[in-house]
Parts: sequence; structure tokens; C-alpha cells
Amino acid sequence: MCINILTWNIKVGQNKDGGYPVSKTGNLDRIADLIKDSKTSIVCLQEVDAYTLRSGIKTHQAAYIANRLTLTTGKVWNYKYIVSKNMNPGYYGNAILSCYPMTTALKIHLPKVNSKEDRSFLLTNVHTDDFSIYIGTFHLGLQGDQFFQAQQIKNVLNNNCYLDKRIILGGDLNTPEGSVAYHIMLNQGFPMIDVGPVGVCTLNCYNNSDNPKIDFLFLRGLSTYNLRSEVLPVDISDHRPVMLYQF
Repeated sequence: MCINILTWNIKVGQNKDGGYPVSKTGNLDRIADLIKDSKTSIVCLQEVDAYTLRSGIKTHQAAYIANRLTLTTGKVWNYKYIVSKNMNPGYYGNAILSCYPMTTALKIHLPKVNSKEDRSFLLTNVHTDDFSIYIGTFHLGLQGDQFFQAQQIKNVLNNNCYLDKRIILGGDLNTPEGSVAYHIMLNQGFPMIDVGPVGVCTLNCYNNSDNPKIDFLFLRGLSTYNLRSEVLPVDISDHRPVMLYQF
């Protein structure tokens, strides 16, 4: 069985320049279509709005994408959502979508230290036809908060005995390869592997292909044989999605 996983900071459905398409759900349709066309099974999303004024007071973006995928793929898509920030009205957070049954394992809020916003980490247990796997998504802060928040994620996973589980974590570190937070995700508590392509831009790539990779897929407990990953050349958001194929 082949399962493809994608992680993507979708910038609350905005265009790369920060505006919205004529229909505020236009980019959500494009995101869902890309997920379908790439035969993705599990999706980690960051910067996801729910019922906000800016993105549409009636729209829960994770639910919208899951519903469109259910309609277009013929499979029932599920989603889990975590709130990072109360927008009054609505919420801003992260989500995991799956065409397999899924339960919530952990919801961890990552308080700010130096930056302006609290962030969050969501861990789910996805039950495929052959085995179960833990899928997590994160969006770390700025101004050095990446260091503290990465530590909190690895400590929580270690303290709750996830070190011997099949785990893939996908998300936005807000800091590049080689940073302190990056090495914490790889090494603190228990080791993980960065299975995304090395040295490939994921942030504002349409302006400068030498911009950093700050979006990652970290893996533990699964064979890396026959794995392939790439950054998809899509400029819907200011981030490009990272895709992991066939595990």
C-alpha cells in the first residue's frame, strides 16, 4: 500500500501577496484539487481559519477542504483541528485531514515567549487499512520562540512514550535547516529523520528560489526504503507544499 503525505502552510486561503481571490473559498478549491490530483492520503495544514471575518464568517477552512475532497474523490475525508488563536469571531490554527479514520491523540498549546502569538501542535492517530500511524502538525512562532516550542513538542512526545511509535510530523518551523529548533526536532529526546528534500525553498519561492526551506516532514519508526519527497512548485500561498510519497 502506498500512502502520500503533504504538509502546507496555506496562509488562511490567501494569495501569495496576502489578498484573497474574488471568492474567498477559491484557493481552498485549488488546494483541495491539488490534494486530489497528487493522490495524497494525509494532509498537515497550518494557518487555517475557522469562521473568521477575514476568511468568511461561515467557512471552516479545514471542513470546507475535507468536504470538497469527499465530493471529488469518492472517499470520506475526515479532519481534526486545533485552535492557536481566538480571532473574535472565529479561530486560527492547524489541521490534519485524512481519507482514513482518524482520532485525536494530543492537542498541545505552545505559549509565546518573545513573539506576539501563541502557537499549537496537534497529534492524531490515523488508522490505515494495514497499520496505524501518528501524524502531527505544528506551526512555530518567531523571534526565538521556535527554540522553546520545538523543545515542548519533543518533550511532550517523549514523556508520553511516543518514541517507539510510527510518527510523521509535518509543519512550519519558521526557521531553516541547521537551526537550533531544527536540531531539536531531529535529536532531542529521541531521534527523527528529515525526509523532505534538502535545501529546497518553501517560503516565497516565486521571488527567490534561494529562500529557505522552513516547512518540514520529520519521520520516526518507518522504513525510508523507496521514499521520495519534493517541494511542489505551487504558488497559492506564500509557502509551497512539501510532499512525501509511498511509505
